[in-house]
Amino acid sequence: MGVGMLPVNVPEKTVRRLSQYARCLRQASLRGESTVTSRELARNCGVSSSSVRNDLSYYGEFGKQGSGYSVSGLLANIKTILGKINPPGVIVLGAGHIGTALVESGLSDADGYEYQAIFDSNPARVGISIAGIKVQPLSELSAACDENTIAVIAVSPGKGQEALEALAEGGCQAVISFNLEPLNPPEGLSLRYMGVSTELDLLSHSIRSKKARRSHHDRMELSQLTQ
Repeated sequence: MGVGMLPVNVPEKTVRRLSQYARCLRQASLRGESTVTSRELARNCGVSSSSVRNDLSYYGEFGKQGSGYSVSGLLANIKTILGKINPPGVIVLGAGHIGTALVESGLSDADGYEYQAIFDSNPARVGISIAGIKVQPLSELSAACDENTIAVIAVSPGKGQEALEALAEGGCQAVISFNLEPLNPPEGLSLRYMGVSTELDLLSHSIRSKKARRSHHDRMELSQLTQ
C-alpha cells in the first residue's frame, strides 16, 4: 500500500528513524537487494524490529507478513513521507568558516537536498564563489525565502537572533541553527539547533551505559558462580 494522508503528532524519534531507514534502504538497493525484512532493516539501522514495524504503522501498511518489504517500494514511500520527492531548497546565512564548510561539503549524501544560495552581511564576502555558489548580500534574502525553503544559520556568536529575524521576515518557516545561543523564533517558524556537543553527550552516555551493562553482567555471572 502507498502513503495516505500524513498523520499528525508523529513522535520526533519516529521521523528521525525514518531518515535512518531511508539511508539503509538506499544501501540495500546498491547491494542489489530487492526485499528486506523488518529484522534485517532493524539490524542494519541499529534499532529494534518492533520499532521498524511501529514507525511504519503510522503511515499505513507497506509489506506482507512473512515476505518482508520491497526495498524500492518502501524507500519510495519513505521519501514521499519525508517530502524528498520534491525536497525543499536549502539556503545558508553566513559565509564564514562554518557556512563555507557546509556549502563546500555539499549534500550529496542527503538524497535530493541541494544548497541553492548563500548570504552574508559582510561586503568583503559578497560576490565570492563557494562551491560554485556566489555569496549574495542580505538585501537579496527575501527573493530566496519562502515557506518551502530550509534555511541554515551559520553566523558569528551574538548574531543568531538577528539572522533568524531576517529569515522570518524573508518568508522562511524552517530553520537550522549552528549558532547555539538561545533564539526566539516567531510563531509558526520551526527552529532546530545543530550542536556537536549534544551528539557527544549522547555518545558519552552510550559508552557509560555499555560499561554499566557489562558490569551488571559480570556481577550476575560472579553471583551464579558463588552459589
